[in-house]
Amino acid sequence: MKFAHLKAVVGAMALSIAMAGTAQAQITSGTSDNTRVRIGTSTVVGGPHSAGKVGIWVPNLPTMPVRWFVDFEGLQAVSPPVGAGPGVTTVNNPSGTISDHSKYGRFDFSKVDGHNVYYGEWSQTGSASAGDHTVYFGGTGATAAGSIPTSGTASYNVYGLSNYAGNGQLSGTFNANFGTKTLTGSISSATYALNIGTATIAAGGFTGSGATASNPATSTTLATGGSVSGKFFGSAAQALAGIATFSNRQYNAAFGGKQ
Repeated sequence: MKFAHLKAVVGAMALSIAMAGTAQAQITSGTSDNTRVRIGTSTVVGGPHSAGKVGIWVPNLPTMPVRWFVDFEGLQAVSPPVGAGPGVTTVNNPSGTISDHSKYGRFDFSKVDGHNVYYGEWSQTGSASAGDHTVYFGGTGATAAGSIPTSGTASYNVYGLSNYAGNGQLSGTFNANFGTKTLTGSISSATYALNIGTATIAAGGFTGSGATASNPATSTTLATGGSVSGKFFGSAAQALAGIATFSNRQYNAAFGGKQ
């Protein structure tokens, strides 16, 4: 597992803030808690970072004169993804002071291969059970509602994250039936599995309320009745990303994949 400090990532330097240009592509996103994580157009400029890309804001990042969004691309340039499939970038800064850029928490995130789409999780201390565990996704190139296929099926190779520090990267398959407008499937690691139940495809994305979380190692059900939401990306829904949330947020997960 690779770790990077935002003191090194953002740098002990004077950072300039720039608003993204008016021609920037629209970012489509979702988060389980927008008081903890927001996804938007990046505004931090300096070192590996630039404006106008898919970015993330978390508590303790400045909000004035504009909200500071740090681009995922710049974070991956300093801390490249590791592991199977798309790999996972980890940025770990659970302690310190705001002035030395080391109080921004722990990030684990991945990128959907071949698409400008990211998904991941965040918590201040790296503990999913601390009460602030937040999952999210965001990217450009969302599929327009009118471009979602109306017939046929598609299989997506999906990866996911849920309390990555303890559970490892999730992987599995989601299946879309565009004729019946349903999405089903599951992703898992050795000790965590997410089944999204049957989600409904509509308005360029999908939603559901029957997700379950379990521990395959002990055949234990961890949570039921979870909500699922996400979006398709690409000209004709070639990729997807989303989140699953439960009443106990430590079991929340983020995921993304492509056909």
